[in-house]
Amino acid sequence: MWVARGKSSWDIGIILGISENTVNFHIKNAMRKFDVASRTVAAVKAINLGIIKL
Repeated sequence: MWVARGKSSWDIGIILGISENTVNFHIKNAMRKFDVASRTVAAVKAINLGIIKL
């Protein structure tokens, strides 16, 4: 959800209380599972699949 709202990994880390590296790890995992090349496309795909809502 935070990626879809345009937040950086650093911002997401602050919001969730985790490190930027942890955020990047999870985003890269989502990108791999959705078979996409960018975090933005992963967010759009998650929205289209109903996994996240804005």
